[in-house]
Amino acid sequence: MDTLHQWTGRVYYGNDLQSWAQALGIFVLLLVVLPLARMALDRRLRKLQPQQSPTALEMAIALYHCTTRLFILGVALYFALKTLVLPHRLDHFLDIAIEFAFWTQAAIWGARAARFMVDRRMQHVGGDQLPTLSILRFVILLLIWSLAVLMLLSNLGVNITTLVTSLGVGGVAVALAVQNVLGDVLASLAIAFDKPFQIGDELHLDDINGKVERIGIKSTHLRSIDGEQIIIANSQLLQAKLRNFGRAREQRTTYVLNLAFDTPTASLRAIPALVEQVVKSLPSARFARCTLRGLGSAGFEYEVSFFATDPGNVPVAELRAQFTLALLDALRGQGIGFAAPGAPVFGRQPAPELPAAKSAPQVTA
Repeated sequence: MDTLHQWTGRVYYGNDLQSWAQALGIFVLLLVVLPLARMALDRRLRKLQPQQSPTALEMAIALYHCTTRLFILGVALYFALKTLVLPHRLDHFLDIAIEFAFWTQAAIWGARAARFMVDRRMQHVGGDQLPTLSILRFVILLLIWSLAVLMLLSNLGVNITTLVTSLGVGGVAVALAVQNVLGDVLASLAIAFDKPFQIGDELHLDDINGKVERIGIKSTHLRSIDGEQIIIANSQLLQAKLRNFGRAREQRTTYVLNLAFDTPTASLRAIPALVEQVVKSLPSARFARCTLRGLGSAGFEYEVSFFATDPGNVPVAELRAQFTLALLDALRGQGIGFAAPGAPVFGRQPAPELPAAKSAPQVTA
């Protein structure tokens, strides 16, 4: 017994065997408790009823899954070694290491929690809010990591006030150097919150036409009718005059109808009613007007105007094609023909023929 007491009372590197055993027990206990906590959370989540909300437990499990093994090992080793008497340099190094590990892991936890909440929100909102949430997620992650770095430096004894001031001065220089990029990033935030357009909208910008495919941090991607991808900087979109046809409840289209000059007057009077009947027979179309504009170079000119009431599902080009075919059948049924190029114009007198030039008399010697 005395031998055992003497053996356990020996000092190894400044600590007796009992202190080393206590530190080893704390180390092993922490390595066992965390996996058991994960198993308990998994079991609790499976036992939840369908009507109960498992959001909090799902987040807890997500945070545990993003906990690195190196952090768990470092925490267990830190609390175990803190029960021992260590040299000053080793103790200081241990404090620095645990500070670095803790704030790095805290940033990972914060980023995972923010991503979890934003992704959960994305599952319950429409497609128009997805770009907004994506940009918001990026800003939140940037703020979380910036705050974690500042807190780490502050706990290590660095004067962050001077550092922030220096970064502010340096940030002005960097901002001037990359002002175009920062302008696009700020423009993306303005697009996200103001929502002048959304994914799927058809935009007309000067000579550029296309549907919005993606709204990114720096640029917006459009898909033209020819299939090519058009990439435009977000700042240019905010400065330009956009025409957004994606949010148009109705879209008007104008059609010029040329009829032959030999069309009877009674048929000309019946044209507006005939055109209105044709428009009403089309799906998602509303008649506006049909007026005789005047006499053209080849025939009578009618201006036809109607609205596409559902341009998102029935494009205007397709509606115009349907109107042209239906109008062609209706006019042929009434025996009315279109004006042909080069047709004679009524009331125009033929140009008089010029007299032939007289030949000069011949002079003979």
